[in-house]
Order: sequence, then structure tokens, then C-alpha cells
Amino acid sequence: MPGDAQTLELLVGLHELAICRLFEAVPGGDEAKRLFVQDVQRLLDSTNEVQAHSPAAQTYEALLRRLGAATPDAAGGLGVVPTPKQGLPTSGSGE
Repeated sequence: MPGDAQTLELLVGLHELAICRLFEAVPGGDEAKRLFVQDVQRLLDSTNEVQAHSPAAQTYEALLRRLGAATPDAAGGLGVVPTPKQGLPTSGSGE
């Protein structure tokens, strides 16, 4: 079902873009983004405990990259990573 997978990837990308735009547009968006990144990181950690490298884990990792946050394996924790313009995918698993 490549059509379904492509549709899902498009929808995930649109949701990621909407989330990023919300953080940019609202007062206190930086703090909200920081808290959201922490929540997504916890989801990723919990998911990896149960099923490492699952599609859900890959999606959380991609979202963290999209938000400009590295996973614990990269750069020793949360921090700035390259943007999609520098070669990372805009959405999806990043593979």
C-alpha cells in the first residue's frame, strides 16, 4: 500500500509543520516548545524500551530532528542539529 504510506507521511509532515508554526506564533512559544520536546523525548525513550527502532520510535526521532532537538545518541543530549535544508528529511523516519 504505497499510497497509504505516502499519504500518512504527508499528513505527518503537515502536522509537524503546523506544530512548528504554532511555537513560532504564540507568546511563550519557546518554553512550550522546550516542554513539548521533553514530552516527545520521554515518548521516544518509553517506546525504545519496548520496541526499539519501531516506526513509532522513528517518527518521534524525526519529529525531534524537525524541532531542532537531537536524540540522546547525538551530541550528548538535546541540542541543535542540522535542519532539513542541510540534508535531513522534513518528515518521516529519516532513513
